Amino acid sequence: MLEELKKAFRARQFWVSFGTFFVVILGYSLASWLGSISAGEYIEYRESALHMALGGVYFGGFMLMFPFCVAFCYATGQVDEMRSGMMQWRAFRSSIGAYVKLKIGAGMIVAACATCTAFVLHAILWYNIALPIEPEVYPNHAIYFSRQFIYHDVYALWHGLPLYVGTTIGMAFTAAIWSVIALAISIWIPDKLLVVAIPAAIFYIWNADISFYVFGVPLPSPASLFNDGLSVQKMAITLLMYAVAFAVSAGGFYMGCRRRCQHV
Repeated sequence: MLEELKKAFRARQFWVSFGTFFVVILGYSLASWLGSISAGEYIEYRESALHMALGGVYFGGFMLMFPFCVAFCYATGQVDEMRSGMMQWRAFRSSIGAYVKLKIGAGMIVAACATCTAFVLHAILWYNIALPIEPEVYPNHAIYFSRQFIYHDVYALWHGLPLYVGTTIGMAFTAAIWSVIALAISIWIPDKLLVVAIPAAIFYIWNADISFYVFGVPLPSPASLFNDGLSVQKMAITLLMYAVAFAVSAGGFYMGCRRRCQHV
């Protein structure tokens, strides 16, 4: 596993994904901050560090780029490994089951790191530039979340630490599951463009609430674990759906690997 992670973290795909996440999330916050400066606002009247950290996630392009970058950072390398014949060699050297566990584990870790590391570094940057959130001292720091939002009563506690941590964990978990989905697609459709495009299409169709229009059953957004609409009920439903998605994708990846190795 260690060698696989070293290889993945050194790969260009990881750094492109990480850089894209960071630039996209910074694009919103930096524009907002520069706009406040140009308007002549004192720092006490500008948005807090928590506003800056989360603005690009809730309102910027982070959500749009999320499925593309998560699939790109690791699953595209599986296509190269399969086409070169390295996959069969590595599977025969150990076992198909061990190979599948290695790839799924590494893919989940790499995707989670590419996503949440960009968010954490961005949050640390603004924590050192903007004022920490203190709605008792600065009334304009107040954020009017829905009462059902699980962080509604604690979002400003310890300068927003519960919301920072919860968002990071939600991002990492969501990215890890979508990485497995992309891996399952890569083993059956060994095309780098489609490995990135198909998970993104599934993500957007799900996000468009297709289940409601087709079956009359509304489902939480695929990004609900790290957006401002998260409630206890939505979290439970989302975790259940992702458990099913993981089981199906991991099984599909295993069957695809076995099929590829049996037909060398």
